[in-house]
Amino acid sequence: METIKPEIISRETIKPSSPTPHSKRIFKLSLLDQLTAGSYVPIIFFYQNKEGNNNNSVISSGLKKSLSETLTHYYPLAGRIIDGATIECNDEGACFTEARVKSHVEEFLKHHEDRNLELFMPDEISRQGWDKRSLLIIQITLFSCGGIAIGMRIAHEVADIAAISAFLNDWAATMTHKSGKEISAELTRFFPPSDSVSMPQALPDKGNLVRKRFIFDSIKLDKLKAKATRSGVGNPTGVEVVAALIYRCAVAAESKVTSGFLKPSAFTQVVNLRKRIIPRLPEKSFGNMTWFYAIQTAEESEMEFPALVGQLKAGLADFCDSIGKNLTRQELIQLLFREDVKAHFNDDQYVNKYLCTSWCRSSLYETDFGWGKPIWLGHAGSGSKNLICLNDTREGDGIEAFVTLEQQEMALFEQDEELLQFCYLH
Repeated sequence: METIKPEIISRETIKPSSPTPHSKRIFKLSLLDQLTAGSYVPIIFFYQNKEGNNNNSVISSGLKKSLSETLTHYYPLAGRIIDGATIECNDEGACFTEARVKSHVEEFLKHHEDRNLELFMPDEISRQGWDKRSLLIIQITLFSCGGIAIGMRIAHEVADIAAISAFLNDWAATMTHKSGKEISAELTRFFPPSDSVSMPQALPDKGNLVRKRFIFDSIKLDKLKAKATRSGVGNPTGVEVVAALIYRCAVAAESKVTSGFLKPSAFTQVVNLRKRIIPRLPEKSFGNMTWFYAIQTAEESEMEFPALVGQLKAGLADFCDSIGKNLTRQELIQLLFREDVKAHFNDDQYVNKYLCTSWCRSSLYETDFGWGKPIWLGHAGSGSKNLICLNDTREGDGIEAFVTLEQQEMALFEQDEELLQFCYLH
């Protein structure tokens, strides 16, 4: 496919339509926010726009006006981080870029390489000076066919995917003249910030990393679940079987590239705590409310596919059983920092670490700005080493996996015969 390059038309700052009240000028980050690496969550949406207005100026002005109104409810996104535990909600605003491209959105999606998604993403703000860094950066790109791409980076220490999804749906609702609801700042009550925790900065991974997208359609996903079920695993989920297979094949590729022997490995799965914690959180709780559970493997028998699915299922059940009790704040914090999770933070060069995050069953595909639901959305950016990001397919019955590995490992991983029985490479 011929490389296309969007033309930047304008850059500006979008501020809340109404000033943030003085009583809400200080937004305290929770402990979980503080422990989130200082990076952006990169998301991109593509729309056909067969149902809405195709006038570029109308689309652009509508998005900017509705974003400004939505930021009055999501006021931390228009603020700036002033220390390791505080956002000053000073209404400095979000960065907004408008671009245009002479291309057809469906043709681009049919033939694009994932690296070309960066063309539709806003430039990442320099990490120098936390107090000057925009927490929300957006680029809209208007295709000559009338299609639209909306790419954005949202500071991860401010929001997880559930909070981001709520923001996006409220922005879309405002665009279509529906009202949104104000966020709740209740997370600090559960996880108060710590003065001893310094906000981490995400460092670039060393090595030559490659990210590729693997698609598990509904038919192959059902076959993969059936494979686990035949081996005695009860009611496996799509995320569990896909995560287990990718982990198994990635570890196999790593062992072939390095020593030829199986090294100890840790697989960490991100879990949304919102519906699992007691007492229940307010609906619009804004911030990071995710944590991890981990499984560790060192023996060949532990790397068998059914065994991995079973370990993931048992690990989640144990985690949810513990978190679903009415605990004190101190008990809750002690529970989250269990030994299996500490391994995720330890810098042990003798243990391979894999991290899996899932956007499945979120409401991202419900984000309708008046042009219909997105025809595709994905995780943009290069990804971190050994990162696995799962998302629903557009139809909702399959899973897309964005996998980032070292180049040599990816060369073996993408040709793994067991993997390719159940998915195809985009």
